[in-house]
Amino acid sequence: MIWHIAKKEIHHNLTTLRFALMIILLPVLMVANALIYGFGNNGYREEVDAYNQAMERRLSRIKSDAEKNLGRLAMRGPGEIHRLPSPFKFCADGTDELIPRSIPIVSSGAGRGGDVTTAYSWRELWSLEYLPSNHGSDATTRIKIDWVFIGIFMSFFVILFTFDAIAGERAHGTLSLMMSNQISRGQMLFAKYLGAFFTLMVPLTIGILMNLLIIYLSESILFSSGDWLRILGMVGLFALHISIFIFLGLFFSSRVSNAITSLVWLLLTWVCLAFIFPSLLGLFVGTLDPIPSIEIVSSRKRTQLANIEDEFRPTELLEVTKLSEAPSPDNPSATRRWATYFTRRYETRTQIADTHVDQQFRQVRLARELTQISPIVCFQYAMEGLANTGIVSYMNFVKQVRRYRQTFTDFIKTEDRNDPESLHIYPVREGLSQKPVDPNAVPRFEEHPSYQSVLLPVGLLILFNTLFFTAAQLSFLKCDLK
Repeated sequence: MIWHIAKKEIHHNLTTLRFALMIILLPVLMVANALIYGFGNNGYREEVDAYNQAMERRLSRIKSDAEKNLGRLAMRGPGEIHRLPSPFKFCADGTDELIPRSIPIVSSGAGRGGDVTTAYSWRELWSLEYLPSNHGSDATTRIKIDWVFIGIFMSFFVILFTFDAIAGERAHGTLSLMMSNQISRGQMLFAKYLGAFFTLMVPLTIGILMNLLIIYLSESILFSSGDWLRILGMVGLFALHISIFIFLGLFFSSRVSNAITSLVWLLLTWVCLAFIFPSLLGLFVGTLDPIPSIEIVSSRKRTQLANIEDEFRPTELLEVTKLSEAPSPDNPSATRRWATYFTRRYETRTQIADTHVDQQFRQVRLARELTQISPIVCFQYAMEGLANTGIVSYMNFVKQVRRYRQTFTDFIKTEDRNDPESLHIYPVREGLSQKPVDPNAVPRFEEHPSYQSVLLPVGLLILFNTLFFTAAQLSFLKCDLK
């Protein structure tokens, strides 16, 4: 009986204008997505080529420094570190154009003469520099037709298929007639759900197959077996997302007296979940925990570095901190003073830069946690997590770069300890080994995508399905059949 009613519901949906519109618009959007990301400018293949060229430049620099001596490699660092391009931007773009694609390695403070010394040309230890977001990009004004956008578009169509599922039957007097058969209200509700679900999944499946076929034929993206599993997971996210709004539509359709009222309530709810709640909560987090501007952070850094300069500037009262003597293998005491000076400056720059970025990340995490009261936002975050795009992928990238920073430093110190002729004074070029290093022994940075960020939004999508199913069930049990 359940399947009989579900087939009747599917047949009814297939003959409506809303299905005709969806069967046209959805494949068109999927084809447009494939053409934009498969054949458009700055596609995945171009990003991979740029990434490979950057890797070659970085490895060439490391080889050049390592073949000269360990001290030079230690001071100049491993070079700019780039993010690995994601092949799934067509699924979840994640506004990656607004997120830095790399973390530069900066060796600042190079100079000769000045207030601290008059006879030594020096270069400070390398450090990470976090680039600001590209807020001026054209991406801020251009809609991305990715799978996330199409999913939001589909949630709107779900409303059109469910707003009159029960209210319309009641208005035509067919609901009481159907319930006069040997079928419970729960079975009736489940049959309505199946009818709407299969009606919506058919054009979605057709659109996805067309999308993947065009991208495959473009040869711009080559998928591995693991990539196909991720795509299958994204299709599952579509199913969870659609299911939520089916249950929501059934809830309102059983609660109100007529279909028009149900449609109005569903549209208001959809607008709140898609736009109003995420925007208001994001604004609230921004005012709740304001982040200092780049100008304030830069001023703070200049002030602290100036204090260090004053501390190490030669005076008659502070003979032991004078840097008038240049570091050299023959002068360990002067080399140690320079090491203290460089370390203080490095720790100051690193602490200020890391703290500022960590403040931004905390704000992002708080905003994401609050905005996930919307199933639409949960769907977006889960898609970005599987695609390895968006701000969370950048946060994971930064964590890995910081771990690599420590790994690289430990390598330098270990190699230096193996040279008995070195002073073992870090981080001064003259205090480290002056022998060349095997470039192949230098640790390389390898980015490993993390999918932990997917777990929470997927769990919330399942929870929303459970809650809305329960609400629809209870509402239908109490509703009047006439």
